[in-house]
Amino acid sequence: MAAESSGSSRSRRSRPTPSPVESPTVQAWELGIRLRERREELGMTAVAAGRATGIAQAYVSGVEAGKVKLPADRLAQLVQVYEIEPDEADELEQLRVAATKRAWWHQYSQLFPAEFLRFLGYEAGADHIRSYDSELLHGLLQTEAYARAVMRGGNTYVRLTEVNRRIAVRMARQARLTADHPIRFTTVLSEGVLRQQIGGAAVMRDQLQHLAALVSERPEQIQIRVIPFTAGAYPALGGPFQILSFPAPRLPELVWQEILTSSDIIDQSARVADYVITFEETLERALSSDESLTLIRRIAKEMT
Repeated sequence: MAAESSGSSRSRRSRPTPSPVESPTVQAWELGIRLRERREELGMTAVAAGRATGIAQAYVSGVEAGKVKLPADRLAQLVQVYEIEPDEADELEQLRVAATKRAWWHQYSQLFPAEFLRFLGYEAGADHIRSYDSELLHGLLQTEAYARAVMRGGNTYVRLTEVNRRIAVRMARQARLTADHPIRFTTVLSEGVLRQQIGGAAVMRDQLQHLAALVSERPEQIQIRVIPFTAGAYPALGGPFQILSFPAPRLPELVWQEILTSSDIIDQSARVADYVITFEETLERALSSDESLTLIRRIAKEMT
């Protein structure tokens, strides 16, 4: 605890430059982490903090998890109880205000479960995504035709009347690839992802050509590595997952895992570390970037 407290104090004295990428979800998360760090430095429990401010312990915990919005007067109470200095309090207020803004994805709140909307917020504020995909391409890489074919392919949880709106969300997410501060993206794909003819040969050929163009035009930003069929068994063999990293040093990495009927945001440090190790070991088994690009182009030519 002492070591953690010392580290937190140093972070406040030498603050990093604020991230140019804003997401209300991430701003609320960072606000909660900073409040929790300060509370723990004081040796105060969430129950004690609630009593001192007249706020329920569940509310304090919700704020610290970034899941509950914090009004200005409540933050002022916590600042006073936690004896936070004025400069730090100003930064927390800026985070609080940013966290209350309405993000573009909230207009689709009736279309998606809360957990996925929360993931969209994390994705919008991330600066690097590492993804492993074994059956389908990551949403940030999909063409509209490919995405439409996936959604119309018989998924029981997607109503046909929702397809257009879901595609609009997927295309909106891709704006992070070309924004002023674009997200970095590293993906490891099973060769089967490239050969599965989603939407038919013509749709798949266009999709593979799109991948090749992304890699060729943005080699420093986007890396696509393929695990060939000849690689045999490898650490990530199984379900897809992605690791999200964030520009603010205080924010830990998260894992998003989505399968047919469920999805999960994983934030426990030990579990996240397992995914990071699995990804890195799988990346070592993959073809090089140049070899992967050659394979993508070759398979695209086969799609006739």
